[in-house]
Amino acid sequence: MFKVGDEIFYVNSKQETFPGRVLDIKKHVKISYNHFTGKKTLWVSPNNIQAPDTTRCTHNEECGWCADTGKCIYS
Repeated sequence: MFKVGDEIFYVNSKQETFPGRVLDIKKHVKISYNHFTGKKTLWVSPNNIQAPDTTRCTHNEECGWCADTGKCIYS
């Protein structure tokens, strides 16, 4: 499941995908995402959220060693 601070992709009813971040979790998930018209914040069903590509290295911004190849030196 998701936790506060996770980077996610929001998929709306038109199947458009937007990058965003989890802000709060209750029965629904409060997210902030970048829409064509600017930043939006709303509560959505967990079914409308996708995790980012799992091949990305979670430490890349910290060290940059793997260049997002998914081959983390910390693994």
